Amino acid sequence: MPAMLLSLILALALGPSTLPPEAAEHNKKAMVFYDNGQLAPAFAAFHDAYAAMPDARAERSGRENLLGSMRATLLEMHAATGEPAPLCRLQEVLQTHADALATAFPDTPDMLELRSARARLDEVTAQLTAIGPDACAAPTPPPAVSEPVASPTPEPTVAPVRAPSPHADAIPPPHLRIAGGVTLGIGVVLLGVMTYGIVGEARHEARVDEIDAAAAGRPLSLDEHGGLLEHRREARSARLVAIGTGVAAGVMTGLGTTLFLLARRSARVQRWSAAPWWSPAGAGLTVRIQVGATP
Repeated sequence: MPAMLLSLILALALGPSTLPPEAAEHNKKAMVFYDNGQLAPAFAAFHDAYAAMPDARAERSGRENLLGSMRATLLEMHAATGEPAPLCRLQEVLQTHADALATAFPDTPDMLELRSARARLDEVTAQLTAIGPDACAAPTPPPAVSEPVASPTPEPTVAPVRAPSPHADAIPPPHLRIAGGVTLGIGVVLLGVMTYGIVGEARHEARVDEIDAAAAGRPLSLDEHGGLLEHRREARSARLVAIGTGVAAGVMTGLGTTLFLLARRSARVQRWSAAPWWSPAGAGLTVRIQVGATP
């Protein structure tokens, strides 16, 4: 049964005139819980409303309505989870309700409410029987685990630490010469690119001078104006290339020369590193070299 439909039926069946104030307040809270899908709190509130009417004879109508609400809620909890616990709780509630009716009406053993309660009790008992004989049995507590007796921890064996060889990481001179040669080669290539940029700048500047000289005393034509701008742009690009490659060539040449000088010395280089740097005023390369004495 959808939640809103059941709430509407409960609201019509359990009006303010049917329940005493305390039970009506619990019933109102239960319907709010049920509408929000909170089945466990809803059942607890329905049961509180039921418990607020202990007189099975004088409050028979209200108790019957609340019994129906508790039964519907517990059945929905079982359908949602598949657990037998809601059915066990329903069996307990129905048994208590039937016993209270039989005690309150000893002269009417066949009254409709008593027969209905017993029929519903038989129905839920059959469901639990189908689940198994231990459906409502309390869960078996886990076996106690004895704590193992801690055995004495053996003393750790410390392996002797070998001192590193004083020249284990040394860089031999042949490697330095190879690195220096490669670095100088890169520097030479960069110098060539720098020279190309200088020559290109000079060529475009000369072309700009030619256009200016040809147009002396008259306005530039559209073609001349476009060519003038193009050559100036190319000259500026060539200048930037020359400056950038010139700085890099100087750095690489200096580093290659340093490596060659270190390779010629009798000392052996332990470690070396290089890190570039730049700023708005220039650029360069920082070289750190650790040199060890020759054994």
